[in-house]
Amino acid sequence: MSTSRIGTPSWRHYLARVTRLFGSLARRFERLRPVDDLPALLAELGRRYAPLARADETALELDVDPAVAPDLTGAMDELGTVLGSLLERAIDVAAGGYVALQVDLVGETPTSQTLHLTVADDGPPTLATDPKMLIPKTSIERLGGHLQVESGPEVGTRVIVELAFAMPRRLPRVDIDALRSTLGGQAALVEVIAALDLALSRDLTDLERLLSEGGVDHLQAWLHRVSGVLGMAEASELAQAGLLLECDLADGRGDAIDRAIGSFGEDAAAVLALLRDHRDGDRL
Repeated sequence: MSTSRIGTPSWRHYLARVTRLFGSLARRFERLRPVDDLPALLAELGRRYAPLARADETALELDVDPAVAPDLTGAMDELGTVLGSLLERAIDVAAGGYVALQVDLVGETPTSQTLHLTVADDGPPTLATDPKMLIPKTSIERLGGHLQVESGPEVGTRVIVELAFAMPRRLPRVDIDALRSTLGGQAALVEVIAALDLALSRDLTDLERLLSEGGVDHLQAWLHRVSGVLGMAEASELAQAGLLLECDLADGRGDAIDRAIGSFGEDAAAVLALLRDHRDGDRL
């Protein structure tokens, strides 16, 4: 006959199992709070799954690459359901061990970032064919991403979700003070802005037509020319983005890069509007 009392390891294990069971049932009926961006989603996942990990005496950690943009957007509700399912599985199999959610930047364009969201645990190995992976894998593929499983007897399991997220448009930065200083004064600045206005206006008017045509040579030439003008206008970051797009075109055209070029053109137009605002010295 067992002589275990509350406070012994067997009772703690039993209570943890009961807590996990009721917590799992409750989460099936409780939806994640609506979130709009990735930081809010990560905070919500922590709110929901940290208590479950504590009840199981499992260490739960979050590690976010500092290069990840702070305001990425996407299908957060569906992603939250997937990550929640993976975290719950990991906490269950790693009872008393270690679970981590790691977020790493693996790719970037002017308008998006591609991330690896990895749920890692030190529990027993898990096969990629595990039925618990089927729904998450299908959901991520529906969002245009990929899910893969890495597992072994000494390393535990890493479930890696690869997914692209949109970055909100940011107004391009123009260092007017640096431009004025380089040129030697306000009068020279006004003259250069007039010349930049003429060059950018002509090219920006042509962009829609160029995008409607096939081939890459004309777009590469356009990007090179506009990036050069933006560099002269001290819009250095945007100029660099244009040169990167020029290089990317060497791999061919596609909807994604055409959209990126269109967004680049819109940002160049915003720079032009800003330059026009600074023609009048009283507004500097």
